[in-house]
Amino acid sequence: MNASDSHDRSAPGQGYNENLGYQQSQTAINNEQIANSSQNQNLSARSAQILIQNSGYALGNQQEDNSVPGKHGVVDIETVYHSVPSNGTFFGPYLRYKNVDVVNGVWFGSVMVVIESSDAPYFQFHPTSDITQIQAVAPRVIYQYKNYKFFRYELTIHQSRGYTDQFWTYALTLFGKTFTYQFLVAGSEETEWKFMAFSCADFSLGVSEEEREELGGVGYLWEDVMDKHKQLGGLHVMLGGGDQIYADRMWKEVASLQDWLKVKGKMNRHDYDWTPRMESDINLAYFFYYTCHFDRIGIRDCLASIPSIFQIDDHDIFDGFGSYPDYMQQSSVLRNIGRIAFHFYLLFQHQTTETILETEPDPWDLFTVTGRGWHFLKNLGPSAVILGPDTRAERALNSIIGEATHMELFHRLESLSSRVRHVVIMLAVPIVYPRLTAVENILTGIMHTKRAVNGAWNVLEKASSKVAKVVGAEHSTKKQFENVKKAFGKSGVMGSVVSGFGEVDLLDDLADHWTHKRHASERVFFVRNLQRIARDKNVRISFVSGDVHCCGMGKFFNPDAPENYQLMYQIITSAISNVPPPGPVIRLLHNSDKIYLPEINSSHKHTDTREEMIQFFENDVDGRRLDLQKLLPRRNYSIGAVLADGAMSWDLYVQKGGKYGSMEKSQKYGPLIVSPLPLDSTLLHYVNGPDGPGVEAQQRKQQMMGAPGGIYGPGGLAEDVHNLNVN
Repeated sequence: MNASDSHDRSAPGQGYNENLGYQQSQTAINNEQIANSSQNQNLSARSAQILIQNSGYALGNQQEDNSVPGKHGVVDIETVYHSVPSNGTFFGPYLRYKNVDVVNGVWFGSVMVVIESSDAPYFQFHPTSDITQIQAVAPRVIYQYKNYKFFRYELTIHQSRGYTDQFWTYALTLFGKTFTYQFLVAGSEETEWKFMAFSCADFSLGVSEEEREELGGVGYLWEDVMDKHKQLGGLHVMLGGGDQIYADRMWKEVASLQDWLKVKGKMNRHDYDWTPRMESDINLAYFFYYTCHFDRIGIRDCLASIPSIFQIDDHDIFDGFGSYPDYMQQSSVLRNIGRIAFHFYLLFQHQTTETILETEPDPWDLFTVTGRGWHFLKNLGPSAVILGPDTRAERALNSIIGEATHMELFHRLESLSSRVRHVVIMLAVPIVYPRLTAVENILTGIMHTKRAVNGAWNVLEKASSKVAKVVGAEHSTKKQFENVKKAFGKSGVMGSVVSGFGEVDLLDDLADHWTHKRHASERVFFVRNLQRIARDKNVRISFVSGDVHCCGMGKFFNPDAPENYQLMYQIITSAISNVPPPGPVIRLLHNSDKIYLPEINSSHKHTDTREEMIQFFENDVDGRRLDLQKLLPRRNYSIGAVLADGAMSWDLYVQKGGKYGSMEKSQKYGPLIVSPLPLDSTLLHYVNGPDGPGVEAQQRKQQMMGAPGGIYGPGGLAEDVHNLNVN
């Protein structure tokens, strides 16, 4: 639903009267403007310039841009890093979903715009079908960057009674121009919420211009999302699972980072000073990445019309952040880049700042446990919740989420209302995903021998030929290494710019995943506690993730009781914009290993919980039967919904157009039906469940949450890392 200064496009399923309703809305707005004309009189010289500009710079955002970031090397960012609002007035609007009070029937959200002016757009909103209920909202300046102000408008809406959804219209007026948008708010008793999930909304640094053009550009599937939004009568929420932007390009383009990249020696790199020039450049970089990318064709319409819930992943900072060796991760340069990245993440994706969060805590919104990282637990109607842990802020080589944060997440899930039947956990990186064991073993061997071998690159060439044979392309070793990275959502940006081989390499990229052996104990601890909560609270737990550039469905389950509380589905939706991994790597990921989830503090090979990817794709988008049916290397997004019978459904929408030569943009695969646990709790307790015979629930809880030394300390779970059992 593009903004317009001449008419209002109706929301899906609504018969908005443009000849009557919009005129009344415009009159109400204009009358209010006259009364408040003093605030709209002063137009800065820069704002006036914005209003008459029709296009941006070469790397800007005015039209779909197929130039490849980074291909020109270092650039003058003061010139190149400049974007112009496509509507000629402001960046945005960005519509955010905060939460819903299911007891009192109140919907909370906000709208944010960014404008190079002291004048805030005048904001009004009303039920789309009832202009008489129009009300104004005062703006709040939550931040200012240079001459740009971030204006946030709070929305508090009393839901319609019962099960009836209602469309709402909001209008932004400034300098004689009015932009109107519409969004959907569920009824107070409505359980059938509909939500779209995506990840990886831009191209990686190394994607060529030809690949971008062949796939139809960044916005191709975003336009399809808007089509589905209309066809389905409106989506209640949009779930951004990470990599909403790709900031990796800074390592190629920002001049002040180049000296650090050239530094030799670990301690020299660790001790390198953060400079005022770096501070200025990196702030400009993230501001540009967000304003440019969020204003692209397709994306901007979704951000304005579908209330969003966003989660951070590495590319929102830069590739692999948190999984580098300590001398890099704890260096002044990387820590300060992370600080600025999290600042702009909170601004653009959550419409807030750390200062606001710390001084004005909101029980309906983000929360922190340790002061590092912001998490959320939000209602999707009365029967479903979405939990979003921040898996980057506390990340280190041997951990993903801090111990105290794990405990608080468990506590909040244990406190859920008895009406909740589904818990969806947004994990940016999938917790169920195939391993690249052969590749890891080869690379680990190189890591142990390279220090004693002159000409380490020759060692790599020799060993990598084995990898190339595994993935089916002996003639292109280097390309296959890049392809393996793509299969795990990584670009190896730091490995390519810091060193050709040695300090940072593919092994570090693979360590970014839940399934890496470094995270095995934490993964077991996390999943086993979720099983306990699923049983005790009688809720079905599912995961939705992205990151890996291909789509698929996986699951944890008990083979002897396949529908019990241990059944947890993994929905993988990735990428909506980025390039898919190549076919040979997908073949490598289609292994037939039977993998079992160990017990906590147990060395038993066979346990009660297996994990596997589901054969979900019988045919490709062109109708050709697929031999590899577990993972599909096509751009995609997902739509989930709570059904009338209490089940949850998930469909994958996979790109069909572009190079595939179809007029349709996507093809639907699914649904995957996630049934709720039965209400009769006696059906949930199996003699041979994870408790084992004769172990009481309280003892089980103490075992899982009170391990000696916690997770990471002496005697903790991470001290004895269990490799996953392969049968």
